[in-house]
Amino acid sequence: MNDLDRMLERWTGAGLITPDQAQAIRAAENRDGGDSRAIPALAEVIAYVGAIFVLSAGAFIASRIWSDLAAEEQLGLLALATGVLWAGGWWMRGGHSPVRHRLVTVLWFLSAGGMGWLADVAASDLWDLENGYALIIGLALTLYGGLLYLYRRTSLQQIAVAGGVVFLCGGISDIAGGDDWFGLLLWAAGVAWIALARIGLLTPARTGFALGAIGALAGSEVVVINFFESRDGWGLALGMISAAALLYLSVSFAEMVLLVCGTVGLFVFLLQIIEEYLADGLGGPLALLVAGIALLLVALMTVRLKDRVKHE
Repeated sequence: MNDLDRMLERWTGAGLITPDQAQAIRAAENRDGGDSRAIPALAEVIAYVGAIFVLSAGAFIASRIWSDLAAEEQLGLLALATGVLWAGGWWMRGGHSPVRHRLVTVLWFLSAGGMGWLADVAASDLWDLENGYALIIGLALTLYGGLLYLYRRTSLQQIAVAGGVVFLCGGISDIAGGDDWFGLLLWAAGVAWIALARIGLLTPARTGFALGAIGALAGSEVVVINFFESRDGWGLALGMISAAALLYLSVSFAEMVLLVCGTVGLFVFLLQIIEEYLADGLGGPLALLVAGIALLLVALMTVRLKDRVKHE
């Protein structure tokens, strides 16, 4: 019995569908399966290998001649490559085959990378921008990736949009006054990403939770790095609060990825607090002891929360 049969049996037993409806669904899926078999998995593997060969050869050739090309020529080649990748995905978008769906997702994800590179060349080489060029990259990548994401809501397309948002944070930080703002903007973007995933605007939700958690923790870490020399502990406090909030949300949302990110974040920031405030004054052995206790506490807390997440 395959997964479809098990689901249909469970839905029928729960009274969600009738036996006739289950049979109709099974027949429809079997017909679609013939279309899936028309493009075997081997063809997908060959397509990926071919794409890797093309990208590797293109990267090697570009490394030899790229610096000799004018900015307009570089833009033309990047626009051509981006257009080909987008067109390939558009051509493959029809049908119900999972193979075709995956190929579209990968091709459009690569095209988003090409769009970001194109914007980078335009901002840095063609327009010669010193400040805010990351904002141009972020705008181009976010808008282009967002359009692809609206058409195909997959994890890779959501990651492309998130990459654009990171560049937007960097560009706004450059304009606002440097790296001091980047961590805070990235943290705020991560929090907003989790909220949007929770209310269903970002799907798959698990991808949204993972990206948001990483953004919030990474933003907190950037704040720690930027303010570490001034001995200002509010960056570490922000990281600890963020990690603890992720652990709480992992139980409330019954989401394992938040539990993993919160656990890793809590341990990382605990170690930094120990190193910053305890290692010099109390000595290395005591700091190591405190670190070991902290590790045990984090591990025990993770086990307890994992059980609660599973039972929610």
